[in-house]
Amino acid sequence: MRIKLAIATIALSLTALSAPAMAGGSADAIKAAKDAQKEAKSIGFEWRDMGKMIKKAEELAKDGKEKKAIKLANKVAEQLDLIKKQAELAKTAGPTF
Repeated sequence: MRIKLAIATIALSLTALSAPAMAGGSADAIKAAKDAQKEAKSIGFEWRDMGKMIKKAEELAKDGKEKKAIKLANKVAEQLDLIKKQAELAKTAGPTF
């Protein structure tokens, strides 16, 4: 039950995150993605593909594909909530025998 509640909360927060980045353009979305990556790295849980996704978003923006760049950059920024939850759960991880 807790997992379902957590997933629902994450889904709602992700929807809220994507609207402001769309309004500011791809540069704002990419900046938010880089900030999320930096924060994830600072807590020790940077996900493997974050940097690749940011580079791809920058390439898409350079090629004039703003909507795709924003969508991809927003995915990176949205991952931060999940990363924080993962870091929190990792504190209590261990055998339960």
